[in-house]
Formats: sequence, C-alpha cells, structure tokens
Amino acid sequence: MVRNRFMVLVLFLVFLRPFDLIASSPPIMSLEEAERLIDASQFGSIPAYFKTVSRGTAIKHYNINLRGVYREPGLKVIMFTISTPIVAGMSGSPVYVNGKNIGAVAYGFNNFAKTYWGGISPISEMMKESEAGAKPTRGTSAFSYQGMLFEPIGMGNRLVKGLESISGGKFMVTASSSVKGNSFGKNPVLKAGLPIVVDLIEWTDEKGETVTVGGLGTITYIDDKGKIFAFGHPFLNSKNVVYGFRTAEIIGTVFSQNNSFKLGGEKSDILGAITFDADYGISGRISSGDLAKLHHFKLEFKNEGKIAHSFDIKVADSILTPILAQAAFRMIGDIYGAPLNQEVSVTQVESKVNIDGQKPILWKGLFASNSTKFGTQTLYISSYSAAYNAFFAGIYGFLFENNYGLKISDVSMSVDFIHGANKVFKLGAYKFPSKVVYGQNPVLDILLIDENNLMPIAKKISVKIDWSKVERPVYTKETVDTDKVPEKTVQGMLRINGAQLLLAGLSDNEKQKFFPGYFLSPEDFLENLSSRLEITSQKLFVRVAVRAKSGLFDEAITSAKDIMPSGVSVDDSEWQIIEGGLKERKVTVKNEGVVIFNVNLPDIPKGYVVDQLLDEFFLFEIVLN
Repeated sequence: MVRNRFMVLVLFLVFLRPFDLIASSPPIMSLEEAERLIDASQFGSIPAYFKTVSRGTAIKHYNINLRGVYREPGLKVIMFTISTPIVAGMSGSPVYVNGKNIGAVAYGFNNFAKTYWGGISPISEMMKESEAGAKPTRGTSAFSYQGMLFEPIGMGNRLVKGLESISGGKFMVTASSSVKGNSFGKNPVLKAGLPIVVDLIEWTDEKGETVTVGGLGTITYIDDKGKIFAFGHPFLNSKNVVYGFRTAEIIGTVFSQNNSFKLGGEKSDILGAITFDADYGISGRISSGDLAKLHHFKLEFKNEGKIAHSFDIKVADSILTPILAQAAFRMIGDIYGAPLNQEVSVTQVESKVNIDGQKPILWKGLFASNSTKFGTQTLYISSYSAAYNAFFAGIYGFLFENNYGLKISDVSMSVDFIHGANKVFKLGAYKFPSKVVYGQNPVLDILLIDENNLMPIAKKISVKIDWSKVERPVYTKETVDTDKVPEKTVQGMLRINGAQLLLAGLSDNEKQKFFPGYFLSPEDFLENLSSRLEITSQKLFVRVAVRAKSGLFDEAITSAKDIMPSGVSVDDSEWQIIEGGLKERKVTVKNEGVVIFNVNLPDIPKGYVVDQLLDEFFLFEIVLN
C-alpha cells in the first residue's frame, strides 16, 4: 500500500512537472511594487540587472538603473539606463530587483552618448495578457519618451525579402547539416536568461541541409508548469499562433552604433511551441503537442524534366502564414537556382492542395518571364516568381482565408524550369469577316507567333452561332452604310483574350457563375475555385457577342424559375427570413442586349503560354445574303 502511494506520488510529480528541462524560477515583482521602489529612492532610480548570453551558453549579468515608468493607452514600460549598447537578441532578457523578476528588456534607444536607454515590459503585464488571450492591439510598438524614440529590440540581423513589413524585416537565418548530436543534448535545461530561437520557416533539402528563418531573443520567465515567456514585445503580433522554439549557443556579439546584434550558433532540437504573440511578447509551452498545427509544404525543383532538388517545408501557424510561405518559396528559389529576374525562362507548375475531408485542389500552370520594354532594353521578371505569386494569391491565400472551416492539411508543388527563349505566344494576325451573313457560321483565321519566331502556330475554325437567338437583320451585304439607320443595324463583336483579361471582361450573367456573391456549402466554394483554375495561361479565349433577338430576354425573364424559395409568401411589411439558408444556386436572367458564343480552341503546345495581357476586339455586322 505504501509502495502504491509512493508510485502515485511519483507519477503525480512527473505529470505536474515533467520538465528536467526547467530550472527553478525566482519570484516575480509586480509593476506597482517596482514603481514604488523607484519613487521612494532618493536618487530617482534604483539598481537592477538583467541576464542574457553574449557568447556561448554562459549567462552574463548587466547592471542597469531603473528610472521610471512610462504609460500610454495599452502600454506600460519601465525605463532604465545602461552603460553598454542594447543589441538585437537581448529581447526578453529577464530583469531582477532584490532577487525578483520584474520583466523583459524589450525596447531600446541607442545613441552616441555614454549612457544608453532601454525599456522593460513588466512580467506581470506579460502574464496578464497571455492569460486573457486574443485582444485588440495597440497598433504600434514604438513610443516616444523624453524626446527619444524607443523601438522594439531586433531579433536578427538579416533582411529577408518578402518580410520587410513585419517584425522590422530582420531575422536570424541559419543553416545546419543532417549530422546529429550537439552540445545541448536531447533535453537542455532551460532557464530565464538563455537564448530562445523562434522558428517561422524551416526547410530541409534532399541532402539533409536544414535552414531556419526566425527570431533570436532571450527567455524571460518559465513557470513550474512549463509555460514560457520571452521577447517582451510583439514578434508578428498575430495573437493565437504556433511557432516552434529552441535554445541555442551564441557565437558572439557584434557592437555597432547602427546595428548591434548577437550571432546565433548551434541550436537545440525543437523544445516546444509558442502559442501566443501580442503586445507584451510571446508565450507558450515546453511541449510538442501544438506543433502538429504547423503548415507543411513539399516543393520539387526540376530542370527540363529532371529532378534537381526537393524540399520539406514547415511554416508557422499565423494569420501571416501565406506571407511566410511565399517568403520561403522566394528564399529557396534564390538559393537553389530558380530562374533570375533578368533570365529568360518558363516555369511549369503542378500543385496539389490537400484539404481535410474534401477533394484536393489541383492546378497546372505555365508561366513565362514577364517582359517590359525600356528603350532598347527588355527587362524580365522571373517566371518562377510569377508562378508562386499566382499560386499564393489565387489559390493558397484564397483557401487559407476561407469562411467555411476548411483546413489545409498539406501542399505539394512541382516546378519545372525551362531556361532559354521566352516562349510566349502573341497575336500575330487574324481574319474575320466584317459582314457576317445571317444563318451562316463565320470562319475565324488566327495566327500566333512567339517572340523569336521559332514556332508560329495557326488555326482556322468555324464559329458556331445559335441563330435562333440573334436578331434578324434588315440590311443586305449590298446595302451601303449611308442608307442604314443605326438602330436597325445588327452588330456583333469578336473578342480575343489571354486568361488574365478574360475574367475582367465577363458579362454580368457570366460573373454570377465565376464570382458568386455567396456559396451554398464548402463543396460549392471548392467547385467554384476549381472551375476558375481551368482558365489557364495555356489557353486562348475567343468569344463572339451578337445583338440578341428582340424579346429574347423579356421572354427568358418571364419564364425564368422563381428565385424565391417555395413557401415564401408575399408580405409587404417585412423581410422573409429563409430558414437554414439557400439549398440551390439562385441566378437571375439579365437583359444584356447580346448573346455570347464561346469558341473552343485547343490548348497551346506544351512549353508555351499565351500573352496574359492579350486583348483584341473587332466589331462586325450581321446582314442578309
């Protein structure tokens, strides 16, 4: 019996505190207590110190003087002075007064004087905010105090393209090989003052080389249940998040008036997840449970069909996930030889977005280097950039921000780079009759030419028109224009478009299909997206609009199915609520004055695309023979 009690006690302690990872934490001091001590000092300040690592893993103490408390709506900061510069990577360094933790070094103003100023986020406010969960943000992290502009301390020294607008744009980017075994061991002991590395992006290539992009700061506090606090100011300020975190060694600290920072070195394995990111910093747990919420991508690079590289990518869970993922694709392209901006190329894309409980979204696209003429020079934008920008803007971002509870499980994408000539077809010439005989389908001749005239293609096709829907003309082929009354002339328009401008030129009736104002279900939402993805850069779209037969739309509107659901009565006094929402698509018939006929052309040959901005139109007349 005694033994059983002992085992229960041991198990209780293990589950309560399963952390050989955690060193004991000192007590904390409230903001009010710290302020009373400062106010009671005859010198107007009190001594304190903060702990951080400047080299290796040894924690060093830095003496400071607390000078007062700054307040503005939504922000409370304890101000201090120090004789050494405050560097990127010190964010979160715990500050102590009389053996109690009062908060995190979070803000700095580095000037050219012998004394430097900084700001401390109170640990009591960090805990209070973390417990309260998501709430409105202050909107800005910087503040002015005694004529000095204080900004959040940086968390890296490398500017990452695509992330310039978040967290100052500077991050820590590190690479490591697949060789295991480091000085941290599997479970390093964590305590306030040690470095914390927070991952936003991680990828591993086919050789096992791993690159991470994130922030370097310092651990502020760990409670006895494994909850961890750090940074003292926002990272991405995205409230509920999932970032993986580690600890690391510090190679050294670089001091500069403009950009002082710590150099991160060897890192531990991932130790847990940060789950909250707001005004007073980040917090999370030493636990791997939440890491399942990270977003996974598989990316494959090919060179003219031959596999060159493959990558497993993990991206933090945040409202900014699409931006982070796009930055990852950009960085991988820069490092692993994707086509450059001034390099003429084509990128073929095949992607698959898996969604829990739904059919995957499949997409294929071919993207050429976009070119702009500048004098005698031609400037190109990378075909790879065009490809992933289209994916994240038109597919991933659209799915990520859906309102239907759809969850993306993972993404796989294969991109094939074809270097060399720009394989874009432009409209060379076309032939279409200016007078089309009523009842006879006209013939369209069309010629497409690539930029270097290497592979011109042509097509002759009969435009099939349902003449029962077209207004019968009164004039013949021989009637001269001066004898015609404009109101009696039956006109039509031929329009030739690339994919990008096709959607911009849809009729009102067509827009109801491609851009409905509502969706009946998640399946309806996904079907609509899939239908729009069929409009690709490897197709040329030809449409003929002709004046509709008199009364056609009046008749269609009269006989159209009632858009009101059955059972809804006529009542002038109030709106009728449709319980349970709509069960089928309700589409109105609009009198646009024209009927539209689409010309089905074959796909463009493999490896070529149609000029996305192609927009040609031609007016013609319907006449009697």
